[in-house]
Amino acid sequence: MAHLGKRLLVVGLPAVVIAMASASTPIASAGTSASARLRSCTGGLLLEPKGTVVLACADANTEIRATRWTSWTNTGARGTTDFGLNLCTPTCVASRISFFPDSTIRLTAAKHTAHGLLFTRAVISYRLHGVQKTFTAYPAT
Repeated sequence: MAHLGKRLLVVGLPAVVIAMASASTPIASAGTSASARLRSCTGGLLLEPKGTVVLACADANTEIRATRWTSWTNTGARGTTDFGLNLCTPTCVASRISFFPDSTIRLTAAKHTAHGLLFTRAVISYRLHGVQKTFTAYPAT
């Protein structure tokens, strides 16, 4: 994981989107629909997930929940969400996830894959101590 500056980039194991008992709409098999999806760590293809979605499979230190999607197309999706982030203060192990309600989320960079059309980037904007911050994740494809 890089620094907690203006951008937080997760590196190493993929920063992927995983559904955890969410109210999202999975599809049965890849390629059955033309709508862009998010691919979870377990291979599920998610359409407009509303429940809890973990954005970092390796350490589960970021998540979105109660997302309200305002648009969802094959080129991008937008909405507001309760963004959860482990600020790693004093350490990641000792810290809990802090939530930032009414954060904005954008899904972009949809690409055709063996699993269908998938979003490859999630960008979340949130406010930490009054300062606008951005978190970028790169979901599995």
